[in-house]
Order: sequence, then structure tokens, then C-alpha cells
Amino acid sequence: MKPQKTNAVTLTIILLMLASVVFRVLAIPHSNRDMAVYNLRWYQELSQKGIGEALGTNFSNYAPPYTYLLALATLTRDFIPPLTAIKLIPIFFDLLGAYFIYKIVKLKYPQGNLSMLAAAIYFAAPTVVLNSAYWGQADSIYTSALLACLYFLLTEKPLFSMLTFGAAFSVKAQAVFLLPFLGVMVLRKKIHWLYLGVIPLVYLIAILPVVLLGRPFDDALLVYAKQSDTFNMLSMNAPNIYNLFQREWYAFILPLGLALTVLLTLGWMVSTWQAKAELDNKYIILIAFISAMLIPFLLPKMHDRYFYPADVLSLLLAFYWPSLWFMPVLLQLSSGGAISIFLFNADPVFAIYGFLLNAIALTIALRTQRIVEQRETHPFISSSLAWLAAILVPVALIGVGINLLLTPAYLRVEYALPHMTEANGLSRSERFQWASQTVEYIGNDRKPQFLQRLRLDNGAPVFTEQEIAALEGAKRSMQTASSVWTLSLALLFIFSLLARAGDWTPKLRHGVKRGGWIAVGIATVFAITAVFVPVKIVEGEMLLRLFPDAFWRDAVLILCLFMGMSGFFFAVLAVREK
Repeated sequence: MKPQKTNAVTLTIILLMLASVVFRVLAIPHSNRDMAVYNLRWYQELSQKGIGEALGTNFSNYAPPYTYLLALATLTRDFIPPLTAIKLIPIFFDLLGAYFIYKIVKLKYPQGNLSMLAAAIYFAAPTVVLNSAYWGQADSIYTSALLACLYFLLTEKPLFSMLTFGAAFSVKAQAVFLLPFLGVMVLRKKIHWLYLGVIPLVYLIAILPVVLLGRPFDDALLVYAKQSDTFNMLSMNAPNIYNLFQREWYAFILPLGLALTVLLTLGWMVSTWQAKAELDNKYIILIAFISAMLIPFLLPKMHDRYFYPADVLSLLLAFYWPSLWFMPVLLQLSSGGAISIFLFNADPVFAIYGFLLNAIALTIALRTQRIVEQRETHPFISSSLAWLAAILVPVALIGVGINLLLTPAYLRVEYALPHMTEANGLSRSERFQWASQTVEYIGNDRKPQFLQRLRLDNGAPVFTEQEIAALEGAKRSMQTASSVWTLSLALLFIFSLLARAGDWTPKLRHGVKRGGWIAVGIATVFAITAVFVPVKIVEGEMLLRLFPDAFWRDAVLILCLFMGMSGFFFAVLAVREK
């Protein structure tokens, strides 16, 4: 990027600004569930009770500063529709965010109009427009304060930096995503540790008006603690790894996820603190972006829009690190897909795709940081992850094999075998019909009523209640196994990225080699057991007719054959690529 003014850049800025205004105008009339259930109801509460009386009560689960802005919006109720007035709040802060984007990029490119281009790109970014003008969310409010915090830090004004961070935290708790970065700045003496006291002071000042109006102090002080209990879900379509866990795993995974987040974040902070890299603006923006990405990527209970600060900082990253120009594209695709699940009823699989894109983006940023700091990954960490990869390889292969067995193609091949032709009164087509529907039920989200509605030609139910209960148990077990399999694939994917980022790919290949041989060993033991020990999985007349013991023995042997061959392939492949 050359800091020179050109007609093409100027035209691009004009077109981006025009497009962003048009899209906002078109988006404002659209409402959504959040707007109807929360924001509009809060607006009506302020309008009907009066600002003073309403603010003195706990009528909103948002922090008080947002309700102040909402109260100001009600003053326009005679000439601006409520929906428009509410959305104009975050749109105004879009402009403020664009201003600080301009100021930060101007530090690197004092000449020319690249700073204006950066502001225009931010203002026209799809996730920014959708978040404020279409959804009406408050993310641009606290993110614009985070941008101000970063700008003041870059211009050697740490007190103002902490004041604006305190303002950001007073609006949304998600401002803490930047706290590890600020912790590093304190450790590197870019910020005096005493200035950290400004943050709670600003928060106390922010809640003071509602307390004076009658709201209990502890109620206003602990609003974020109450927000954390709103949804008992590991992920609200956030593009992170917790989308891969079943909802039933919440109580078990939540404390593990919190502990892992604390450990990994502290590890990143310590390594960044001890690095010898110069604290220039380019490096500061890099680690600020990593902080904003790392926390929502690691934390459970995140929402679809919580990568918003990282989306914005990725734009600054692209201007300060031109070789990373694609990072904002990755983040826009990731966050755009995640929020489209709520806004447009898109397929939830977009959150999974977003997780993969975020993993790639975070890995690239961490690799860039490692190269700048000229340090290597600790041998204990790389060796431990390589051994964990060795354990995950057979788990992943078992999952792939089971999914291959849960296909109509396998049923057709199995029922064509000579020892599987006898079905005790069922024709081959009937047997395939009921078996394929049973397998389909086990592999999808259908309820037991699906099996209860199945009828034979004489009108009798295909399965008894006991058999349906057994299949429901098998379905739950299969869902758990599927989650473990998916998680193992995701972890192997992450390890491969980390190996590339940390330059320990040879160790990972050794881990894959070990995992391949482990898979061969497991397959051998299971195959011998299946040959010499009778395999009895199901009970019930119809289930035994559809899936006799020979069926399960064949399934185990085929699974073992697949595991053994795949494991041997991975072992040989790892050796050849060494």
C-alpha cells in the first residue's frame, strides 16, 4: 500500500460510503426477535414510565450506559419511529468507530487518503452494517471506545486509553476481550499499573445515575454477573469450538473451558511479555488483534456476534501488515455466517465453517507474532500436543468408519452376503426398507414418534416400545460418539495449524505415525475378539431379524479392516513425509 492519493482510491471511498448509507437505510425498517423482546420493550418502558422512574428500576439486562442512550432516543419519539431511533444509536457509533479507524491508520500513512479508505471500508463492512442498522445491537458502541483506547495507547496517552477502556467496559462486558492485551502493555510498562484503577472508577461513575434514581447499588454493580446466567449453552452460534459439543455436556465442559481459557491466555500473556520484539505500532496492533480473537475463541458461552471487535481490528491489521490483507475477509466470512443464523435463519453449519476460518486466522496471527518475536514453541508443549494427536488419530478413524457403516450402501452390501439372506419371514426389500429407516433414525434428529409411526403391511407396528427405547438409547450413544469424532477431527485440524504456526510440524508427523500404529493395534485386537467372542448387541424380535448377531460381527470386522488399513496408511505417510 503506497500512501499516495489516486483517483481510483478516491472513487472507491465515495462508492463505499454511498453503498454503506444505502444499505443502512434499507436495513433500518427490519425488526427481529431481539428488537421486539428487548430493545423496543425497554424503549416503551422509558417512554411510558418516564426516564427518571424507569432508570431507577431493573427494567433492562444491559448495563446502565446503554439505557442512558436509549433514554435519549425516547426524546425523539414525536418525530422518529422507535425502531429507527433505537438503531440510530449504534449507527452513530459506527461513525465514531470510523473516525478512530481513520486516526489510527493516519499514524502509519500521514500522507494520502489510505486512512480515509480504511474508514470507508470499516463503515461499509457487512458485519458492521448488519450489526447496527439491521440487528440494532450495541457492539459498535463499546468497540468504538476500544478503538479510542487503542488510539490513545498508540499516541502515548495511557490515562486516556484507560478512561476509554473503562467506558467500553461500562457498556458491554465483552470489552474484556482486550484485557489480556492491556495486561501485556502494563507488564511491558507501556501503561503504568496504577492507571488500571481508572477502569472500575469509570464503571462506578457510569452506574451512579441509576443508583441515585433508586436502583439498588448491588443490582447495578453486578449486572454482568446476571447476564452470564441468561443462557446455559456452551455456544450461542459463536464460531468457536464449543459448537461441536452436545448441549448435555454443558455442566462438564463449562469449567474445563474456563480453566483452559485462563491457562492459555496467561501463557500467551507471559510469552508476549517476555518477548524481545519492539513495541512499535505495528506490533501493538498485531497483539491487540490476537487478544480480541483469542478470548472469544477459547471461552464457552460466547454469542454469534462476540468476534465483532476482532472483525474491526482485523481491518487495522491489514493496513499495518499489508501481507495480511486477507484477514478481514476471513473474519467477515466467519462472523457474517454466524450472525446470519439468527438474522436470516441460515444453516447452523455456518458456525462450524466460521470456527474453521477463525482457527486459520488466529493461527496466522500467532505465527506472525512468533516470527516477529523470533522465538520457538516450548518443546514440552509441542511434544505433548504431538502425543495427544497420536491418541486422536484412532478416535477419528473409528468415527469415519462408523459413519461409513451408517449408510444405505453398506446395508445393501451386507444383506447381499450369503449368510445374511435369511430374515425370518421378511423379504430382502422389506428388510432393507425397515433397516435403512432405523439407521436413518439413529443418525439424525428425529424423535421416537418417527419409529412409532412405522407399520407393517398388516397394520402392526414395526417395533415394540422396548425396541424403540433401545433404539433411542443407541441414538444418544451415536450422537455422543459423533460429537467425540467431530471434536477429534477439529483438534487434529487445530494441531496441524499450531504445528505450522509454531514450526513443530515434524513432531506432529511423528504423532500421526504413532496414532496410525495405535489404530492398527486396536483394529487387530477388536478383530480377533469379534472372531472368537460372540457379538450380541440388540434384543427384540424385529431388531434381531433386521440386525442379527452376524450383522454386528461383520460390521466390527469391516470397521477393523478400515481402521487397520487407514492406520497403516497414516503411519507410512508420516514416515515418508518426515
